[in-house]
Amino acid sequence: MVYVPQLTTRAEYIFSLLLRDLMGAEMILTDHREDYFSYTGPRLEYTTEPSGEGIFIHSFGLLMENSVNPQAPGLFTFKNYPAFFPVHDDRSAFPFDLFAAAFYMVTRYEEYLPFIPDQVGRFRASDSIATAGNFLAIPVVNLWTDLLKDHIRVVYPSIQFSEKKFRFIPTIDIDHAYAYKQRTFVRTLGGYGRSLMDGNLKKVAQRTNVLLCIQKDPYDQYDFIRGIHGRVGLNPFYFVLFADYGRDDNNVTLSGRTFHRLLRSLDDSATMGIHPSLTSGKYPKVLHSEIRGLSEVLGHDISISRQHFLKVTFPGSYHNLIRQGITDDYSLGYSSSPGFRAGIADPFPFFDLTSNRSEPLMIHPVILMDVTLRDIFKLSPEEAAVLCRSFVDTIKAVKGEFVSVWHNESFDETGRWKGWRKVYEDLLSYTVA
Repeated sequence: MVYVPQLTTRAEYIFSLLLRDLMGAEMILTDHREDYFSYTGPRLEYTTEPSGEGIFIHSFGLLMENSVNPQAPGLFTFKNYPAFFPVHDDRSAFPFDLFAAAFYMVTRYEEYLPFIPDQVGRFRASDSIATAGNFLAIPVVNLWTDLLKDHIRVVYPSIQFSEKKFRFIPTIDIDHAYAYKQRTFVRTLGGYGRSLMDGNLKKVAQRTNVLLCIQKDPYDQYDFIRGIHGRVGLNPFYFVLFADYGRDDNNVTLSGRTFHRLLRSLDDSATMGIHPSLTSGKYPKVLHSEIRGLSEVLGHDISISRQHFLKVTFPGSYHNLIRQGITDDYSLGYSSSPGFRAGIADPFPFFDLTSNRSEPLMIHPVILMDVTLRDIFKLSPEEAAVLCRSFVDTIKAVKGEFVSVWHNESFDETGRWKGWRKVYEDLLSYTVA
């Protein structure tokens, strides 16, 4: 039983997430002192003045507020773990309010405050508290929960917890279903023109051979993707950019029969989701049109999504998805760096700080992306494989959920991604080992 002096939606949310979902404990949350005192099982009080009964954790106060205000976290280290929101009370089980710190991380509190966006309009990893505290690569919320779990076991040795299991969700983004096929005459002509201007005769020849059906399209890697997942008993998630042509959203022609056959074929052995365009973030009607279009091709509803360019803005992006019936989103990560944007290695419900309530949308954090490793970090395939393994080890240690982002074009061995197939194959084999 957990006692809080004020039963706020913030307290209900974060105690349920940490104690019930991550820790695997049955929990009762109350604001009635008499119920707390009469309870005979394990007890925890979250206040500023302890009664002396049960475990005491000093409240920083964030969970009792109902607005979003600039905070002074006060970063420090506790037992070699990053910590913030310190409390100076020797009676407290911990020298910081781990519930407030976890709430700050998973709700993305800092992203509701004013910030300078990058060129796409995203919150920058470099501006995050995780970067400031050098813990972007650490699932601090899971580690704080484990610290609390260990402490509870010391005080209440007979308590029982259910155990989580490590989960791996391989996901593939289809930004460009094909490199050359299924494009309009004007776009094809423009492609030839750009290649000729660059003096890239090899690309001119490749495009011609593909269009004459002499050679397979380099982005048509779907049989290979199906095969490598089948060998390890996994079905990937595909997120399809089903958007009208634009500067940043430029998949193939949406009405193409070959494109439709591809999507229906993938749907037979994978989970299909929408990859909302950048344009859809500005115009909700466009998002509705994209989801409806993909749904009509597949013949069933779409319930999962990942934002194009991983562009998530709080709380608008998630409100738009919820209105369209999306139940699970796989967008919350940084395109500029691998790591834990929300400090957690597990899915969690979206909590809207503007309305102070939990919403019917599960957020599945993205840990790393192929483009980040190759184009931002400039890693070789060998270096990337090592980094992937380190994140798998980190998440396995907390029995979390590992979500990687790859693209169908990244398996092309004839272009700039040559050698990266091995990175993904190594990731698959290592995660299921």
